[in-house]
Amino acid sequence: MTTLTIQRKPSYVLAVILLTAHVVSAILLWLLPIFWIIKSMVSILIIISLVYYLRKDALLLAKNAVTELTLTEKNQCTMTTRSNAIIICTILNNSFVAPYLTVLVLQPEGNFFADSIVILPDGIDAEAYRQLRVWLRWK
Repeated sequence: MTTLTIQRKPSYVLAVILLTAHVVSAILLWLLPIFWIIKSMVSILIIISLVYYLRKDALLLAKNAVTELTLTEKNQCTMTTRSNAIIICTILNNSFVAPYLTVLVLQPEGNFFADSIVILPDGIDAEAYRQLRVWLRWK
């Protein structure tokens, strides 16, 4: 297996997880004994975070959302975004693989910061998910 191409689709399970985590954090924030103006400002930041990650990682609606991954030998990966931008990356060793969740940690060429892609089983085809997990385990 020299290359593996994966087409991503919206993950509604990830959307529910993100929504739940953000709502719980907002509720806990409002239970804290701090000024309401601070609570309001942090609540706005939580809402912005929710919208950003829903669009980018769960629903794949943002221009920078990764819609296709092509994994090649030597731990190289090519990401294609919704805006058809192609980004060449290196797959880092701290990527996480499990039957219920895969987190790809990628280092884009020319960037200092790594990027991560969260993939749940409902976010790609079942056979592609199995191939991805096998490919990552043996690399």
